[in-house]
Amino acid sequence: MNSPQFVSNRSLIAFGSSVDLVLIIPLVYFLFIRKTSIPKITVVPVFILSLTLAFQIIPSNYHNTLSIIEMTVAPLELAIIGFLIYKVSQINRQLERSKATLRDFPERIKEVLIDLKTKPLLANVAASESSLFYYTIMGWKQPTALDELQFSYYQKSGYKSVFVLVLFLLPVETFVLHYWLMTISPVLAWVLTGLSLYSLFFVFGDRNAMRHRPIELEADHIKMNIGIRWAFELPYESIKRIELREGDEHSEKFVNLSSFGAGNVVISLKEKTKVQGIYGIKKSTDKLVLSIDNSDKFFELVSERITP
Repeated sequence: MNSPQFVSNRSLIAFGSSVDLVLIIPLVYFLFIRKTSIPKITVVPVFILSLTLAFQIIPSNYHNTLSIIEMTVAPLELAIIGFLIYKVSQINRQLERSKATLRDFPERIKEVLIDLKTKPLLANVAASESSLFYYTIMGWKQPTALDELQFSYYQKSGYKSVFVLVLFLLPVETFVLHYWLMTISPVLAWVLTGLSLYSLFFVFGDRNAMRHRPIELEADHIKMNIGIRWAFELPYESIKRIELREGDEHSEKFVNLSSFGAGNVVISLKEKTKVQGIYGIKKSTDKLVLSIDNSDKFFELVSERITP
């Protein structure tokens, strides 16, 4: 087992594994996305994850190749960090000029990113992630009072109870799971803990966004703002009918825009329409389900605006 030939073979295996994990995987990923709309910059996090994984999998005695690769790409990493800092400063200056508020931050940040020639897919993802942390940190302020054409959608849906329950259970579950996994795999324990913390940020960010981003009736469309989950405009002329009832998932297909539960308003559309959600994900539907706190008033005003 300790013969020079066996040790040499193990070194070659470690070298080959290092190259496969750190270089080949990002290369294959690049070849896969190069003709798609996925930004090429995403190769960077794939490379970093591959390098991290390789350091965990390959025994520490055979990290020579990994160390060389890490030192080689260090200048590139510094250049990328510098580029990101420059871009962030640009975005910050543009946001200050656009006067983004708690009501319209997701739209403003996306507009800024598009103006800076960011690809739409990356702009949508970056805007969603930025909004998540923005509302988690800044969204504790008292919301602006609603006018008669603005409607909240989270107070009567049962969302508050779910929010409190998740807020209590998630930290407890994370602590217990982390403690147990640390005896099995510290890496897995910290990965799952990180995911749990991200989930907690999502819960806070989405809840705060709901408080500050009402559904609004504009001159020719409904501005659908549902936390950070959904954001799109629905023209009145595309609406076939509106009903005061719950959505029935067993007998009809729809996109559920309710903050929680089966909703209390169903909007049927004249034809399938694409609605946009978080990260720019789009769904095609001819029926929407909403949960509106003042559903009677919403029904009345929308009914007046529907084109026969």
